[in-house]
Amino acid sequence: MAIANLSEFLPDFSSWWHRLTGSAGFGRNLPLPDYIVPVGHRGTKTYAPENTLIAHETAYAMGARCMEFDVRCTKDGHFVVIHDHDVERTTDGKGDVDALILAELKKFDAGSFKGPEFEGETVPTLGEALANVRGRYAVDIDFKGGPEHSADMLIEILKDTGFDQADAPLVTIFARVNHFEKLLPLAPEFALRPHYLSRRHCKTMSRRHGIEVMGLRRYAFSKTAAGNIRGHDMHLFSNVMGKSENEKDFEDAASAGALFIQTDYMDRLVAYLDSIGRLETRVLGRDFRPITPDDNGQIV
Repeated sequence: MAIANLSEFLPDFSSWWHRLTGSAGFGRNLPLPDYIVPVGHRGTKTYAPENTLIAHETAYAMGARCMEFDVRCTKDGHFVVIHDHDVERTTDGKGDVDALILAELKKFDAGSFKGPEFEGETVPTLGEALANVRGRYAVDIDFKGGPEHSADMLIEILKDTGFDQADAPLVTIFARVNHFEKLLPLAPEFALRPHYLSRRHCKTMSRRHGIEVMGLRRYAFSKTAAGNIRGHDMHLFSNVMGKSENEKDFEDAASAGALFIQTDYMDRLVAYLDSIGRLETRVLGRDFRPITPDDNGQIV
């Protein structure tokens, strides 16, 4: 990273007056969402073999209305939905994803590690996973790596599966610092989702790049950080994943103004959001507004 760009990742000490007055950076600009979208981490890694179509179906049946896909590229240039850089943990195969061709990867069983009832599940391509959405849920693509022209490749897949259409579900793309420039061509047609680093970083992402959604990791969570995100007119995507995940984590994220909460325990999150009357059961579109009706037939 060039030294000239370091300032955007440092605390903004000149903003003390805004902190005292409660202006930009403290959640005063973006209204609190009425409803919160439950996001399935890797579909549901708790109740099904992660990142498989059955994991997506299981999470959807439990109430997820956004699904997170981990995405890597094979040796022959196909994006597939898998978390690790190698296949050993989640399949019966061996090798690094980027050293395997798609035909080899498709021979591996990606379900049995979770239980015999999932035998025969395969690693889906990104195109297969997107085609399976069929307007039922939004998608968050966690980009793990790929070639320099990855943005163009992803755009082609998204367009081939209809996600460039006006009535398509929302697609967000988790863009880490080391991948941000590579993925920038995806914006603004698709929503890049960087992680929170600092208030100054929020300002840069919002004003310079027009970013509309920002992630906040569990270990970095604070009401100040959440306020900085929302105060710069970006939707809050809160991650609460972990073995100790509980209602307090959900309550903190909800009270901080999260529009999205990503979880490993979809049943717990859905029950909590339902209990407080803030469970989003509709699908968000590309403008972060619902595109499917509620029980009363209302879109908004």
